[in-house]
Amino acid sequence: MNIRRTGATLLLTAALAAAPAAAAIAYEADEFEVGISTTTPAPGESFTVTVGGPAGNPTITLTITSPDVPDGAISIAGTKALTKNTTDGFASFTVTLAEPGTFSVVATDADGTVLSTQQVVVASDAAGGGSGTGGDGAGASGSTGSGGSGLAETGSDDVLLLGGAALLVAGGATAVVVARNRRAANRA
Repeated sequence: MNIRRTGATLLLTAALAAAPAAAAIAYEADEFEVGISTTTPAPGESFTVTVGGPAGNPTITLTITSPDVPDGAISIAGTKALTKNTTDGFASFTVTLAEPGTFSVVATDADGTVLSTQQVVVASDAAGGGSGTGGDGAGASGSTGSGGSGLAETGSDDVLLLGGAALLVAGGATAVVVARNRRAANRA
């Protein structure tokens, strides 16, 4: 009877340890990525917004708004909202914001589902004017350097969860074997 109880305990421990990993694998939310080459461009400086969604998504729409800036100061290929066809789920937009202000950048998929909302701040020329040409060179260098995905790596690593579950199961099995050997030694 003790062997059954021990086996059931081990099985339950393994199931509980593996549950978070199984849940992470079973959860398949629509994955998307949004990369902005710079979130602090200078007035009139073009920057790139790249949005990636599920591969089956045919279009992505990028809309930029600001309550403090007229629509004419916002330009994504001549307009403040632009829909592009995707290639493998990705679309890239070149954006120019002509006036200082705080802008909301919203990316939506073909169904109108919001994929991301981000903020871009365009500082006035007066704020960066003291640095002269050196400031412009540093800005261009920073923009090029941050041209990667621009996203923080978040979430969990399933390998770590499964490794932890395996360690818990191995520890439980070792405890059972040690307890069984002690009982056998005490009986003899």
